Amino acid sequence: MSFDDLKRHITEVTDYTSFLKENRKMVNRYLNTVLWFCILTGPAIAVGIKFGVFSAATYYTCLTLSVLMLAVSVLHTIIIRICPYSEHAGLLALISMELLLMFMVYNHIHINMTWFFIPLLSILFCDARLFFVTLVTNYAAMCIATWLISPYYDSINLKFNSAFDYFSNAMMGYTIETVIMLVGGLTLTNLLRDYFSALMEKNRKAIEATERLNKQMNILFSMAEVYDNVNLIDLKSMTETSLSDQSYDVHSLDFEKHSHTVMTQGIKNDVSPEHLEKFLDFTNLRTLGKRLTGKRFIFGEFINTKTGWFRAQYINVEADEKGVPFIVVFTVQNINMDKRREEDLIRISLTDELTQLFNRRSLDDDLARYKHEPMEDDFVFASIDINRLKATNDTLGHAAGDELIIAAADCLSSAIGNSGKVYRTGGDEFTAIIHTTNISGIDKKIRDKVTAWSGNYSESLAVSIGYAAHRDRPDATIEELKKIADKFMYDEKAKYYQETGYERRGKA
Repeated sequence: MSFDDLKRHITEVTDYTSFLKENRKMVNRYLNTVLWFCILTGPAIAVGIKFGVFSAATYYTCLTLSVLMLAVSVLHTIIIRICPYSEHAGLLALISMELLLMFMVYNHIHINMTWFFIPLLSILFCDARLFFVTLVTNYAAMCIATWLISPYYDSINLKFNSAFDYFSNAMMGYTIETVIMLVGGLTLTNLLRDYFSALMEKNRKAIEATERLNKQMNILFSMAEVYDNVNLIDLKSMTETSLSDQSYDVHSLDFEKHSHTVMTQGIKNDVSPEHLEKFLDFTNLRTLGKRLTGKRFIFGEFINTKTGWFRAQYINVEADEKGVPFIVVFTVQNINMDKRREEDLIRISLTDELTQLFNRRSLDDDLARYKHEPMEDDFVFASIDINRLKATNDTLGHAAGDELIIAAADCLSSAIGNSGKVYRTGGDEFTAIIHTTNISGIDKKIRDKVTAWSGNYSESLAVSIGYAAHRDRPDATIEELKKIADKFMYDEKAKYYQETGYERRGKA
């Protein structure tokens, strides 16, 4: 893995513990590079010996340094390949450089400020414990190196009475510098810990926000494939972006100049006149925030004069802590086929399968309004029953019985026409709600059609009918009118059986 890959990978972590681990891997790689460069210390010192800079050193010392650093570099490379996150690999690199310095000092090769460069490197690990260990081992190395060279420098420097005086003098300065380095290093390490902890938290939130935004955008683009129109409305930046095409045009919104989006302005031209005012109220952006607050979505259904029914919907994508939306998605979808299926389902649920007349459920729905509203002056309730249907079923079969039921339905529907609605409410029972002031005329039409009918199985059709008009009984309720119509129908049925001599429930 390259250094660029390491740096890119470390920016993806979202917690401090993971950051320390990835950072340790990266710093180990950097320290490994430093170790390999330390091999050049030998040749560099050899150049200094040649030009008289390091007069006390030898070429053998240079060779020894390079060989030792080569061995350490190879060992460190093997370790970080096997255990790239190892703390001990970093500690090995740092202590090896301390030993290198100690070896150089012992051979009278001095480079100012080098001792404290190593603890400074350990701060890169952002680990106070590792820094402290490195500083202690660094101080120990300084003590050993200084003790070893004390006799030499005491012999060439007359101001010291003994080697111990030189050692004490040198270590006094090193100790003060080490204490300063300790305080400064721990302070810097803690600052780095706090800084990177906060940075990781921000990085975590940024990554989560990015992932959330990416998911939302993916959803929006998916929605753009499903819906006829999709707009992203940003009520903070006051912009409108179309996601339905590849241009992603952004338009500015200004409530002072207009209260609708560009997309809405285009759609309204095709909205049917009876739905236009309702559509403009629904798409009014000035009231959208209040209507959508605390809700996931709101929608309205309208008619397009060219394509039929469509559904307009506002989806609350992002809202503040009070639930007031500031990122909203506006979608438009053609639902004409859905509406047709819905109408078919409603029709099926309210229609008798055999006769295609309205059924009892439809009758109940229509009569329910009269519990709260007065009946019209021309309201007439009719109760109709087929005579001898059971006898026909028993003797000629159910196909013949169905023929009578369908025949009665056709006679009633054609005779009543636009004057009312006919319902099949039972096997041989029908009900009609008629609006007329001439019920006798409609009754004559029904009976003429019934008398003229002749079928494949039966030669004749007979029905009994009872009527109850609101104008004749203005104080009667709808239930009372129904009972009156039933009574007249049953009276007529009884008269029919009496006159024809047929048994009421028996066979012919």
